[in-house]
Amino acid sequence: MNDATQSESRPSNTIVCGWCGAEGQTPGEPCQQCQRVPATVPRWAQPRRRGRLAWFTRRRIIRLAVAAVVLSFLAWLYYPFFPNPITLLFRSPSTEASSDSPDGQWSMTGRDLRLTRHIPTPSVQPEGRAVWSRNLGTPTRGAPVVHEGVVYAGGYFEVIALDAATGDELWRYEIATPLDHSVAVAGDNIYLGLTNHRVQAVDRNSQYLQWEFKTEGPISSSPVVAGGIVYVGSSDSFVYALDAATGRMLWKTQIVGELRSAPAVNDGLVYAAGNLGDLYIFDARTGQDKLRYRATGNTKASPAVANGLAYFPAGGRMYAVDADAREIAGEYQFNRVWAQFYYWQIPGVPRPPVQKGGQWLFDPDFDPRERTTTGLVAAPAVTPETFYVGSFNGAFYAADAHSGKEIWRFNADGSIFESAVVMGDRVYFGDSAGSFYALRRSDGEQIWKIQLDAPIEIAPVFAQGRFYVRTTDGVLHAVE
Repeated sequence: MNDATQSESRPSNTIVCGWCGAEGQTPGEPCQQCQRVPATVPRWAQPRRRGRLAWFTRRRIIRLAVAAVVLSFLAWLYYPFFPNPITLLFRSPSTEASSDSPDGQWSMTGRDLRLTRHIPTPSVQPEGRAVWSRNLGTPTRGAPVVHEGVVYAGGYFEVIALDAATGDELWRYEIATPLDHSVAVAGDNIYLGLTNHRVQAVDRNSQYLQWEFKTEGPISSSPVVAGGIVYVGSSDSFVYALDAATGRMLWKTQIVGELRSAPAVNDGLVYAAGNLGDLYIFDARTGQDKLRYRATGNTKASPAVANGLAYFPAGGRMYAVDADAREIAGEYQFNRVWAQFYYWQIPGVPRPPVQKGGQWLFDPDFDPRERTTTGLVAAPAVTPETFYVGSFNGAFYAADAHSGKEIWRFNADGSIFESAVVMGDRVYFGDSAGSFYALRRSDGEQIWKIQLDAPIEIAPVFAQGRFYVRTTDGVLHAVE
């Protein structure tokens, strides 16, 4: 039989196998490829050739959707525990500069990055004798810093550098605004926060401007430098992290209110106390939110981080918050709704948990009838055993650093608006009556007192065997 006869004998009404997709199959007979009998259906209803899309079955699509939901939930749940990879990989500081004070120096507000204002083993204890006093002109609110024999003090439209030993002027650097914050010294630069919205880095040897960064509001806190990053707050409600070498912004994060005090830095975290009484914990490298603890009342003081706790005053009380606490997004809001249901006494609703991170508060003179607080407005000075803080009511307190229980109190001549300094077995502070005190840490017994003739409302600093105390009349005193 020739080819033409074979072609004529082949059936013309072939179909596509619905099981395996093989073409040219005879209706009613087993498929030559899969040996199954294909159903006879119209060509328009026959299945198309199975390709890559055949993998996406309904069951697999459902499984993928469920996996995506679970992964999204886990990402939301664990977001506070993992750094942002974009910032971590592509926005790194170019130096390791730090304003943490070397031994014998006071290079930044609060002395160390944790802002504890504690010197465990001082080389000498002052005896209460004024060595020199220098009028710096129109008063400003910035506390001095001391580094390598030079005192840097914020002045009225200028930064003033003095010889720490004699008080003699070394140089003045003109700026566009009064300087109401402390400078920070890191490497060869001093870092300034100005009310004309600018952060500046200035070479402390040549007084040349190295870089300048502009925010959307007046700078509202003293700068702190850690790991090559400058941390500073602005009145635009953002906390900024800038490259210490170039001024390039690495990240910024928004808070409620303003940051009016220097942040503390410890173990890869930044602790910032907003002026509305909230303590924020951020990842130091990426700015990710870890915790927002909501206290009652306002604050203008920095937190201090020690003993696994962050201490900060708000509304006249001292709060202690777990320094390692983490808050899941929406957790606070969920607990507030839970608390409302509990207060409505809805049957079966258990008591809600306390706010995440809260440990205790110190308010020994709280009067529930008058609803008056102790009046604590300054950042505490903290040691491994005790914290020390004064009140605008004139009392100076020592309390257990772990429980918040009062140990002793001392009544000063005036209100106490700023932080103390702890050195060895002594604690030092000033008051609004112009008195500068040295007390014994163990029992609060006064060792000596010196009168500086004007209110002390700026925190004292200690370096190279001397205290440097600024009074509200614009005079800087060296006391040894």
